[in-house]
Amino acid sequence: MSGDGYTLIHLTDTHLRQPGELLFGALDTWARTAEALRAAARYRPDAVVVTGDIADSGADIYAVASGLFTRARRELGCPVIVLPGNHDVPGTRAWAAELFTGSQTDTGPGPGNDVHFVGGLRLITLDSDDPGRPAGRLTGAQLQWLDDVLAEPAPDGTVLALHHPPIDSLLPQLAGRGLDRPAELAGVLAGTDVRAVLCGHYHHALSGRLGGVPVWVGPAVSYGQDLFAPPETVQGLDSSWLSVIRLGENSFSAVPVPLLPAGASVFTNAAVPPGAVPAAGTSPSTHLIPVPAGAPGHQYRQQPLLPDSRGETIAATH
Repeated sequence: MSGDGYTLIHLTDTHLRQPGELLFGALDTWARTAEALRAAARYRPDAVVVTGDIADSGADIYAVASGLFTRARRELGCPVIVLPGNHDVPGTRAWAAELFTGSQTDTGPGPGNDVHFVGGLRLITLDSDDPGRPAGRLTGAQLQWLDDVLAEPAPDGTVLALHHPPIDSLLPQLAGRGLDRPAELAGVLAGTDVRAVLCGHYHHALSGRLGGVPVWVGPAVSYGQDLFAPPETVQGLDSSWLSVIRLGENSFSAVPVPLLPAGASVFTNAAVPPGAVPAAGTSPSTHLIPVPAGAPGHQYRQQPLLPDSRGETIAATH
């Protein structure tokens, strides 16, 4: 491993509709995805990992999306690794034509189960969708394949990527919509070189552990969950994010980065290098941090509860 380790850009839940069609009639998810890929260049990534729900409700946009990711791969000079989510249909001709799998070195049972190498770092993708059910699932064949692949360690370890998180959401409204039977996956990962698990699906940032392995659930490129939503609703927020993942020799970090303005700056100070003495006339703020009385007073559009798309008719790819 190089002295700088590895930097991954983690994108998830782009929810792309037909070009020119806005998500919920309001959100240009193509523009948000393009902006996320442009912003990735700032961090000089070794790879971009997109953990599913490329399309929204099964929209057949894969050939166009592949073109976008291919251009990003050329401009960033690194692989763009894509896997399906519950809104995607990996059996479409776009997936079958390997539009998203150009850097794979091995394949497992079915589309979306692949091995990629970035230098000495191995990235394994899994298709965790279980059609017709809200929770994700890994089959016995997938778990056996994963166990076989992990039997041989990679030089710089392994990162696993799937759509459904093996840890619970903060929102009780999303209970039962993560990965079903996560203990089975934990058993396969125990004692292996897996250094982190990357997921999406919840549309809010979340960290945890599966056994001894860190889990990062990235916030979505398309929109965010309102964590202040009343318990009987699920509400979407006008937000867009990417995550910066850094892997050192013995370290892992994940930083959510907003892609939309977060509001006016409340201060601007010169950065002080470590060990330096602050400039004369500067002092820590003595103002109390206000505590909000409740959720921000934005008008939120109520969203369906992460609808499953597998029952919808998908237009043929021409």
